[in-house]
Amino acid sequence: MAVLTKVKPTAETLFHIQWDWFRRNHVDTEVLLREQLCAECRQALDEGKLMGEVDWIDPDTGEVFRMDAVREAILSHCRWKPEYISATTPLITAVFRTLLANNNCPLSAHELAQRLTRWDPETILTVLSRGDVKWGITPTNGE
Repeated sequence: MAVLTKVKPTAETLFHIQWDWFRRNHVDTEVLLREQLCAECRQALDEGKLMGEVDWIDPDTGEVFRMDAVREAILSHCRWKPEYISATTPLITAVFRTLLANNNCPLSAHELAQRLTRWDPETILTVLSRGDVKWGITPTNGE
């Protein structure tokens, strides 16, 4: 019989947004994603301009992906705004937005700290690994 052990994350452990976590915990991802939009994109959403799916071209690979218009707005517009992650953005929101802006490509606490210069890797790691899962952010566990 195999014994499952939980490995304690380190500053080099990769974290990502586990979208299935939201479904299992009955959390509406649409609402949460809309809350991450900048003011300009939130207004466009309210006016019905950010609806459905769109083509998004990965700037690194040139691959074309289908994605919802809200996530595309975050990747192509919101993430470039200085206020997207400001001096007053709470840490867990900043991590979530950073992962969104990185198209959910996994990042370590060390890499997150390089992007979120207000916090050190140990603080980020403590918040991400202490207690319950926050906003679906979990270690990748080699997935």
